[in-house]
Amino acid sequence: MKRFISLLYDLESEGLGQAWLVGGVVRDFILGRESADVDIVCEERNANAVVAKLGGAIVGKPPFCTVSTSLSGFPVEISVLTGSSIQKDLERRDFTINALAMNAEGGVIDPFGGQRDIQNHVLRLVPALASPYEADPVRVVRLLRFACVLDFAVDPGTEEETERFIAEHGAELANVPKERYGKEFLKGFAARPHCFLTLLEKYSLLPLVLPEVEAMRGVEQPAAFHPEGDVLKHTFRVVEEAQRVIEKNEKIEDCRKKEDVVLALAALLHDVGKPQTAGVHPKYGHTCFFGHEETGEKMSLDLLSALAVPGKAASQVAALVRHHMIPGGDFAKRTCVKLIRKLGPELSEKLFDLALCDARGAMGTGENIQAARSLFHEVRDNLRQAEEAASKRWLNGHDIMKILGISPGPRVGRILEELDVAVGTGELRSKDESVGWLKKRYS
Repeated sequence: MKRFISLLYDLESEGLGQAWLVGGVVRDFILGRESADVDIVCEERNANAVVAKLGGAIVGKPPFCTVSTSLSGFPVEISVLTGSSIQKDLERRDFTINALAMNAEGGVIDPFGGQRDIQNHVLRLVPALASPYEADPVRVVRLLRFACVLDFAVDPGTEEETERFIAEHGAELANVPKERYGKEFLKGFAARPHCFLTLLEKYSLLPLVLPEVEAMRGVEQPAAFHPEGDVLKHTFRVVEEAQRVIEKNEKIEDCRKKEDVVLALAALLHDVGKPQTAGVHPKYGHTCFFGHEETGEKMSLDLLSALAVPGKAASQVAALVRHHMIPGGDFAKRTCVKLIRKLGPELSEKLFDLALCDARGAMGTGENIQAARSLFHEVRDNLRQAEEAASKRWLNGHDIMKILGISPGPRVGRILEELDVAVGTGELRSKDESVGWLKKRYS
């Protein structure tokens, strides 16, 4: 916090007047949490003047724009003072726990009892505004995100105001550009996805902000495979299992996967294609969902793009949705090799997390998934040892063509796959063995 406070002196030395740390960075300091965002308000009233002195870019439109820049190596968001004082500036903020400021001396400015609410783990709307949600409707989803990430309760008065606003402004909430919800979704699902999904349901927000998920409601599934109920009930259970995985990882010492938005979003969307593909099985007569993985992959990409989810995360989620049925099917060593080559070892591992959540969400034990995972680990470790020994594959496509005297074409790929399977199963342990195997098998 001392390093952040020193940034305030930097701004004053640049002639931008008095400055304050505001919002989340102050809240997180009081909570004893690390803060990912540093927000500052300075007395300067002209954002262009801030850019002229510090560089960076203006985000948004005056008077409520910010300057995104860097100070002493820290990425910061700097706002110009919009009220007559810092106290007036804090009046326009959403919740009391964010309506906090800290000056260069380390003194906290708290006009609405935010520190008390932090101590009591309560979320409460700033009372200065007649309707804080009318200033920005996205705040209703932001409230749920804070409730999940911080594990805070919602003040009864705030809960009543939130429910009233949603009931009266449903069309407005449905028409908010999805990208404005994206940040709240990412943080909510990364931390406690089931909690976040449950609150969206409680406050009747699913049909307004996630109609693709709401469409799962009432889509019945064969009771023999899904005794838990329709697709939406199943999805809630799978997301709950995903939250257990994430919380388990949080307890592992030095674990770097404390938040796993990819697994959480994949759990949410793994069956998003079912409503569009529901039909009657031609042989058995029960409801079936042929091709829901492919449909779900496309729908996931479209939805995550609309939510402005970063491209890498979105593509990983879509890949998990597309392949989520594989670990529960006829799983063989050849399947392991194909998964590793297509998804990579890490995303393949996450696929087994998703498949296990899916199985348990259908009230199963997931024993078949665990068995498939053990086989996957065996093949993965064999391939890894072979690559580490040679710094890469022992043989590649060019080597195969040279050894066998064949031309480029699909056959080379098939032979390379067979070679990977032999290495992955432990049949081949060296480059020399691989060359001999090739000559004997394909001479």
